[in-house]
Amino acid sequence: MRDGIITVGTMVIFTLICLLLRNWFLPIGGTLLILQLGAVTCSILFSRMNGLVAAIIGAISFNFLFTAPFYSIRMSDVDDVINIATFLVVAVLTSEFSSFYKRQQTALRKAQLQANVLRSVSHDLRTPLSTIIGSMETLDTYYHSLSENDKRELIKGSIVESKRLHAYIENILQATRIQNDLLIAGRERISVKSLIENVLTRFSNPRIVTSFSGHLRQLYASGPLLEQAMFNVIDNALKFSEQEVLVKVKSDSKYTNIIVEDSGIGLKDGDTQRPFMLFSSSRDGDVGTGGIGLGLNVAQGIAEAHKGKLILENLAPGCRAIISIPNLSEKSS
Repeated sequence: MRDGIITVGTMVIFTLICLLLRNWFLPIGGTLLILQLGAVTCSILFSRMNGLVAAIIGAISFNFLFTAPFYSIRMSDVDDVINIATFLVVAVLTSEFSSFYKRQQTALRKAQLQANVLRSVSHDLRTPLSTIIGSMETLDTYYHSLSENDKRELIKGSIVESKRLHAYIENILQATRIQNDLLIAGRERISVKSLIENVLTRFSNPRIVTSFSGHLRQLYASGPLLEQAMFNVIDNALKFSEQEVLVKVKSDSKYTNIIVEDSGIGLKDGDTQRPFMLFSSSRDGDVGTGGIGLGLNVAQGIAEAHKGKLILENLAPGCRAIISIPNLSEKSS
């Protein structure tokens, strides 16, 4: 609906430009080119259908305002008929080429995503898997000669790495869903406080401090996905800060804001957008604590799929992440 309104508005603007320039003796061919530019612009910015609608509006405007008899849907000149026919053919072809280009771009993005997923396996998925295999092989080979403490440490380390591996795989799956524009299913009325409590049980980390303020309203959301978004943001804060991580929940009339603050190393070069880039990493090669750049990208995609947003802000020191999700309206509750 919004794109359709913008399409009509765009063609009205281009038509007004033609009317204005006609006073300066703009030739009929120039009028057609300007209207054609409007139709091409709509087909590139929006869908094929919007391009065709723009072409029809342009054709009607040209016939009604710029050809004799004026202010009538009739054409008495053969040249005008040829011009309008050419206008429509060019508009249709442009819409088709624009649609083809967009499909190719979508296919290219999907291919790049698949290639990046495969590259990520080389480090971040292989490392925990190698640790698990090594621990289990050690336990199997030296079971009788190991102390009970050593056995427990090997098992504990394998469990930790298994959870890490599970988190990576879950984020890859969610990133793939988001990149392919799959709709979120299973939305329901949920309490943000219960979501936070569920997320905290996944950490069991005393460094996480929570606070709630304002009247917390219900959200209409997919609980598991929103939990994943919160988990990714909090997990990211814990990785880059050795101090307390503050999780604040505030509600206003429209949004519930989950604010995660840390006092860690902050954002590299103060760039608040780079962490959202798929497969970006703060790690230099294989050195450092950065991951494969999935967590915040997935969290942002989940927030946007819920008509919300995720933004980052620099602190001195540290970083603040704010997840904003629309409240469930009083009418629908």
